[in-house]
Amino acid sequence: MSARAICCTLVGLNGIFLGMKRYIQHEYLRVSHFTGTEWQHPVHNHNHFELIFVHKGAGNHCISNMVVPFEGPTVFFLGPSDAHHFELHQPTTFTFLKFTNTYLGDSHWNQTLEHLLQASRQQRLIVPSSASEKTDQLIRLIVQEWKEDRNENSATIRYLLQGLLSMVQTFIPATVDNIPTKHQQKITALLDYIHNHILLVDQLQTEQLAAQFDLSKHYLGVYFKEQTGVTLRDYITRYKLHLIENKLLHSGLSLKEISHEFGFSDTSHFNKFFRKHHQMSPSAFRAKADTDKQ
Repeated sequence: MSARAICCTLVGLNGIFLGMKRYIQHEYLRVSHFTGTEWQHPVHNHNHFELIFVHKGAGNHCISNMVVPFEGPTVFFLGPSDAHHFELHQPTTFTFLKFTNTYLGDSHWNQTLEHLLQASRQQRLIVPSSASEKTDQLIRLIVQEWKEDRNENSATIRYLLQGLLSMVQTFIPATVDNIPTKHQQKITALLDYIHNHILLVDQLQTEQLAAQFDLSKHYLGVYFKEQTGVTLRDYITRYKLHLIENKLLHSGLSLKEISHEFGFSDTSHFNKFFRKHHQMSPSAFRAKADTDKQ
């Protein structure tokens, strides 16, 4: 069976991959660099953006019911609702840059991301020979910075990634249409809203979210799980938990200050929330992290 036939048989009537796995990332950023001879992951989508750079190699990339052949330096850019997998024809070296829509900063970058998404959905972004070495070096610099301390809050990596995205934009042919799909636009906006209002508990109630995005409160949860693979409440909880972990690991704030910042009525409720997911108190979590660094 051809790659296109395999890809198409996995898709249901609503365009969602049947039996598809969802990868949920609550970190602002993850970076991975590897060479593979066989793709190890099932068809999946995710809640974050992915910039995938093929340093060398060849194969097919199946993206949301499209098969895109690639060979040599190539860029793919995926949004939260894009389902995909690779078929490798020869050893292929990848770098994956995975980041949330709030990672880059101001709204200017949201427009850049939408432009890249539309271009990548219509065709692969072939790296011009004149920019191949420069692009490769910039991505390897990001990988090197990441490997040093795996700090998702690194300003250096953020600036390097912004520069990389600006460079990749120049690879887009002028003929590419820039029309966001309805589902991609809405789920990206919904995730963006959650990330930006995570400290405002009242703004993340079902009624408020449904009104904000013109959905019925009964359908909101169904829609969110269809697009991300997790429930709305679980996503909000896990994202908040990750931010709390960041504060415990990388700030000097007291437990009382962190508790207040995240809207807990007192440290007792804060401790109960944290213990439910980590089976230890916030103070024990922070102390263990300090010990592990030594």
